[in-house]
Amino acid sequence: MSINLLVMQQQGSTQSQKLNETQLMLLKLFSRQMPPEQLQKLRLLLVEFYDDLVQEEIERLSKEKDLSQERLDALQHEHPKRTPYS
Repeated sequence: MSINLLVMQQQGSTQSQKLNETQLMLLKLFSRQMPPEQLQKLRLLLVEFYDDLVQEEIERLSKEKDLSQERLDALQHEHPKRTPYS
């Protein structure tokens, strides 16, 4: 099954984009109308899911880059090395 979605671009033009497997599955799963309370629970569930993914990635990067809380605190107080704006 191929479903196309029209995506608005910043310039105001549109282009056709195929939905991915996850999007198609979610459309099929939630094809029925939901009460607002259920929709809110679903939104919270998805937010929690993505929060877990972000936390896992932060944990992985902090181990990979050896970023302790002390190191993060020190970085926070370092003067940023930026090119001055003219």
